[in-house]
Amino acid sequence: MRLNICSAIILSLVFGLTATTIGYSQPRRNIKVVLQIEQTGKSSQENVQGSGSVIIRRGTVSPSGRLTAGDRQTTVQRSSGIFTLVADGGESILTVATRVPQSEVAYYHNYALGVGYIERRIVFNDVGTSLRVNAASLPDGQIKLRLTPRISYFSVERPGAIDFTEAATELIVPNGQSVSLGGSTTNLHELTRQILGYRDRASSNETGLTVTATLQ
Repeated sequence: MRLNICSAIILSLVFGLTATTIGYSQPRRNIKVVLQIEQTGKSSQENVQGSGSVIIRRGTVSPSGRLTAGDRQTTVQRSSGIFTLVADGGESILTVATRVPQSEVAYYHNYALGVGYIERRIVFNDVGTSLRVNAASLPDGQIKLRLTPRISYFSVERPGAIDFTEAATELIVPNGQSVSLGGSTTNLHELTRQILGYRDRASSNETGLTVTATLQ
């Protein structure tokens, strides 16, 4: 009778621990990271153009002329974006590159014979741009992001070599809210003088980059 009671207690403890473990085990969630690029371009153009002529008829001179003016303003907005799904606490890599073959030289030393030889082999490297995204959810409902863009290119000073530039940005964003990462502004002003007029053209381009991380 004591054995049955002990067995019942042990089984109840085992089932209780199993239920507790199952209750706290949660599937790993994903984080959707969206990078949005917004461009706004404004251009204005003003021009004044004149034309004239002189007509001579039997000793009389009849000049004639005409003046035309125009004004045009244009606004263009463009928006593009990319997204990736990252496992909570993991990373994802977006790559736009070309795989190029390269000759690699490796040196091996044969300890048995005490001689060395050189082996040549072909390897493939990615040349282009890539973005590494690390994402992890925080206890307060926010998301920690680490964005690492990398640009690789063929070296100008060393033929056959590949150089790369890499930078990392770490930030904490609210779940599901867009955060601006920065942008750039470009202004252009051009004035063209003509014999009978002029043309004035001005344009400005603004580019903004935003990121949105959503826990799914």
